[in-house]
Amino acid sequence: MKLLSRKNNPWLLMACALSASYTAHAQAPADTAAWPAYRKDVIAAVFNKINKSHFAPRQLDDAYAAEVWKRYIATLDPNRCIFLQEDIQQLSAFQSTIDDEIKSSGTGFFDAAMAIYTQRIHEVQALCEQTLAKPFDFTVKETVLAERKNAPYPAGKKEQADLWRKLLKYHTLRNYMEMQDSAAKGKPDAALEAKAREKVGKWYADFFRQNTRGQAVNDKFFQYIGDAAMEVDPHTMYTAPQALTLNDMLNKRYFGLGIELGVKEADFFVKRMLPGGSAYRSGEVKENDLILAISDHQGQMKDIAGVPPTEVAAMIRGEKGTPVKLRLKQPGAQPRNVTVTREEIIDKENRAKSAVIERDGKRFGYIWLPVFYTDDTPTKQNGACNDVAREVEKLKQEEVEGIVMDLRGNGGGALDEVVRMGYCFVPEGPMSWLRGKDKVDRYNSPATPPLYDGPLTVLVDEGSASASEIFAAAMQDRKRALVIGTSSTFGKGTAQTNINLGKMGDPAKGTADISYGSMRLTVQKFYRVTGESTQLKGVRPDIVLQDRVSRESVMEKDYSSAMVCDTMKLLPFTPETFTFDFNKVVETARKRVAKESAFATVAAGAQQLEQLNSRAVALDLPSFYQRYTQTARLEQQIKDAKQGSGENILRVTLPIDRSVHPSLLKADNSPATTEFLRKTAKDIYLAETVKIMEDMVGNKISQ
Repeated sequence: MKLLSRKNNPWLLMACALSASYTAHAQAPADTAAWPAYRKDVIAAVFNKINKSHFAPRQLDDAYAAEVWKRYIATLDPNRCIFLQEDIQQLSAFQSTIDDEIKSSGTGFFDAAMAIYTQRIHEVQALCEQTLAKPFDFTVKETVLAERKNAPYPAGKKEQADLWRKLLKYHTLRNYMEMQDSAAKGKPDAALEAKAREKVGKWYADFFRQNTRGQAVNDKFFQYIGDAAMEVDPHTMYTAPQALTLNDMLNKRYFGLGIELGVKEADFFVKRMLPGGSAYRSGEVKENDLILAISDHQGQMKDIAGVPPTEVAAMIRGEKGTPVKLRLKQPGAQPRNVTVTREEIIDKENRAKSAVIERDGKRFGYIWLPVFYTDDTPTKQNGACNDVAREVEKLKQEEVEGIVMDLRGNGGGALDEVVRMGYCFVPEGPMSWLRGKDKVDRYNSPATPPLYDGPLTVLVDEGSASASEIFAAAMQDRKRALVIGTSSTFGKGTAQTNINLGKMGDPAKGTADISYGSMRLTVQKFYRVTGESTQLKGVRPDIVLQDRVSRESVMEKDYSSAMVCDTMKLLPFTPETFTFDFNKVVETARKRVAKESAFATVAAGAQQLEQLNSRAVALDLPSFYQRYTQTARLEQQIKDAKQGSGENILRVTLPIDRSVHPSLLKADNSPATTEFLRKTAKDIYLAETVKIMEDMVGNKISQ
């Protein structure tokens, strides 16, 4: 995520909806007696800022109150197993009053919810400890719904006790399968059951420790304010004091492994690896690895499921040069232990890369851009725009017949970079419009001839957001490129500013600074050159390869508080003229995609997994083993299908920088480059895009 600065504009955050922890440096009061008043001040500070500065502050009414109520209850009890139906009934009295409380800085709902939650969490803790004290009977045929976000709450304590027994049995069976040697094939093993049950006990011991410690009520309050802010819009976020500093997040200078954590239910996984990080270069850590355990600072392995993300991040970070042990597991595989060394992470390798793809005697260029980054050094020569321009020049020297611009998973970045990048592909003209509360600004690509005017495609997916959507939309609207990818991009058409909240102290009077935390506040909205916003709808590709890349992905339309998509009447612009038969190329590609077995396999596998996970789970060992292996098989089928084979394996090489004397060129055999070429060669979505580019070249029309 990157910040940008423009004259007369605030600092704007143009990034995907990924929650980040930003904070001021000042401290909240240490005196617990001061906390009730402090909480009122936090509410006032947050919502005064929202009402004053938000692009379109949501009306605080009963509908808003109901959404905040729903979100916070789900935050406290996402699996609907802690609260009872009577608790929900009691708390429902606040569904239409939270808006009034916020206006008066009241905490009535929070106080009532926490009183009940604190009682119930102690009760289920005792229940959990009692249940896990004796072995489970894996021969009993019974079922439980493991994913319970829409399930009814327990009607009473007896039903709750039975539900917890089944859920604990389910988690024990999961651990049992992960621990068991594949040759055992789900056979009974009393010692293994005890070990698996012990692991579940440790997991929940950490969970209850986090939720019963003295700081827990404050943590829950900050979560409440965060939920209330996100119901204004999904990208307006509140973060408590004492989290990671803003500069740490933006500069990415810290000692760690260079991995981005993802969270699903209570499990952590490797969402993405920073090419400059030690995890990536080790070759032992893989994307989508489930992280089962991490060594603490005493070197002891600690299960992390249920541990707060901030604590998991703290376990990964440490002194430079020190090792950290990880227990990882790929879908359908056995757990494995790896050791990686902590290093300072400066995001230097996570930059634009290019390659030359050869197919059927034709050569095409490929540019991968993971984020629209900036260069904060005095020269400002190494931002995303200039890096992409350098890669374009290399590909031109290779005499490629077309270029693929890959923005998949690119969550955004600096607006200035994407606007200036326009000169790589289009002549001077509009790239985007940015609308604030009081004015509308037009952003034009530079007044220079484009570096490259040949066939161009833009590859996107549901993770392409914000600045990526600006680029893809501009290329599509100006008829400069075909956009290819999932059914739509993320759908984030807003820009945010970071704000610290608090009061300055007075040393002369002996008063200290007080921090109320910090906010990421939505202050502007951007529009396509046609006047339509990318908000909510995203960019819809000309050629759709698949609905979504991942069934776990979240898009703007999945948030109930997402702002609407609207249009503005803007100045007309002159689009480019396609040099190929657009209709013929698109129709040919759509027919070919419909017949592509790999895409069908991925889509069918994802649908089967979704259906499988929505069903109740049988808790006898033979049935559980059958479901476990079925899930692993489907996950492996999807993984294999996404790896190209036969004609879908591409011949990929690095371009040669011919501006450098051959004697000075050095072969790049680094692990990062080797992995880049390997993944590029086996990318089925890129392989189809190259076929489309062949069609573009083969179906030229006279100008």
